Amino acid sequence: MSRKAPAQPPLASRVNDIIAAFAPRLAFQREMALSQRRALTSMSGHYDGAGRTTRASDFRFNRTDAIEAGRADRSRLSWMSRDMLRNNPRAVRGRRQLINHVVGAGILPSVHTEDDDTAARDEVDRLIRRHCLTRNWDVDGRLTMLGQQALGFGTIVTDGEVLFRRRFRRTSDGFPLNFQVQVLEADFLNAQIDGKLANGNTAIQGIEFDAIGRRVAYHIFAEHPGSRWGAMPPTKRILAENIIHAFDPLRPGQQRGVSWFAPVVTLLHELQKYQDGQVKRQEVAAMFAAIWKTSETPTDLGELAPGSVLNIGDEDEIDFTDPPTVEGYEPFMRVTERTIASALGLTYDQFTGDTSQSNYTSHRAGRMATDPNIRDWQQNLMIAQVCDRFAAWIEEAVQDVADLDPDSYEIRWTPPARPVVDPSKDANADKAEIEAGLASRRSKLRERGKDPLKVEAEIAEERAAAKAASVGYSTDKHDPAPAATDTKGT
Repeated sequence: MSRKAPAQPPLASRVNDIIAAFAPRLAFQREMALSQRRALTSMSGHYDGAGRTTRASDFRFNRTDAIEAGRADRSRLSWMSRDMLRNNPRAVRGRRQLINHVVGAGILPSVHTEDDDTAARDEVDRLIRRHCLTRNWDVDGRLTMLGQQALGFGTIVTDGEVLFRRRFRRTSDGFPLNFQVQVLEADFLNAQIDGKLANGNTAIQGIEFDAIGRRVAYHIFAEHPGSRWGAMPPTKRILAENIIHAFDPLRPGQQRGVSWFAPVVTLLHELQKYQDGQVKRQEVAAMFAAIWKTSETPTDLGELAPGSVLNIGDEDEIDFTDPPTVEGYEPFMRVTERTIASALGLTYDQFTGDTSQSNYTSHRAGRMATDPNIRDWQQNLMIAQVCDRFAAWIEEAVQDVADLDPDSYEIRWTPPARPVVDPSKDANADKAEIEAGLASRRSKLRERGKDPLKVEAEIAEERAAAKAASVGYSTDKHDPAPAATDTKGT
């Protein structure tokens, strides 16, 4: 019977044992100092969460900054997340739901002028509709600007970050505006360009900063390094004014993004393997069979049908298999999926599509918890980092094409409307807020994903057309059309 090896003393004590052989006084002084240090440490540690006990032994303690914390694992997490999008249905659902809630059909642009210059507004709006809201916007010719918003945000969820590159075009290319936009994965950044550069600037994994910390350029591969022709493609230095680098920073000083699946990537993978195992278990459970024990030459009993009568010998026996059953599967899956959903900023029913345990009240309570996340990602991630930069590119191109001063108008952005469970209740609540002076009609229209100016113009156009045609509607209380008079017989 083997005995457990005795625990080794700390390194400091072992060093003391060596010193004691030839300098016992020095060893004694060191031992006293070590004892005092241990006593002070034990007295200063007032928080269990600081990890000085065995309960916190698996925490990873480090002082790395936001840049170094993700340097080693960022790319690997992206590759694992992409693999889950190919093979894990929960990852696909989670990513799709985040895109639906944050971007939806698109964050729409609208043009506003201070002096109600309708001619300038109409011209900018026309160029936006012809270029940005068509496939002219996309370098690959497949997506509109709204489609690129969805693709870009989905890439942020998977990889933690995304790049948009402005590519200039000649007038002879026939586009309404003189540029197109290309969506790039962060793999295009040459992370080997790192540290001090010859021009005096500093690079952090392919991003170049000047002396005061401004981004001045991005070092971009000419081809994706993972493509058939990639390997180590040449690198181009692209000015920062032509690149949008979007990600959700979690720490001050963070310069690169990390996959949103990072906290749950292992759980998603293990849960899928557990479900696959339960499917196999059910497959085995469905294999109901009979075993016929006989002293004679056995024959095939054939397929047993309900109500069958079997004729067997006196010494024969028939035993039936006892297939395994599945217990606790649904509660375990539900609890685990709630954990994953909360990590992604979604409710359980949004993440899984299972509304069997939801009602109007619980659904609305869940919305109250997730809506702040959605608004944060819309305003501080998509609009502030992506759409406002799109607007700057559009304004610059409009000035070149139509000679309109960017200071004469403003491009604003309206996020998509949030879906509602009971539209009538929400409509009555909006009406009450407007009538009480707590909100304006325009703010409520923006909440519904609509451009107030366009809605008001459509309403005015409808009223004018109804008045001209002598048509009245019960909902039109402002300027009802005059009732038609019967002049027959006069």
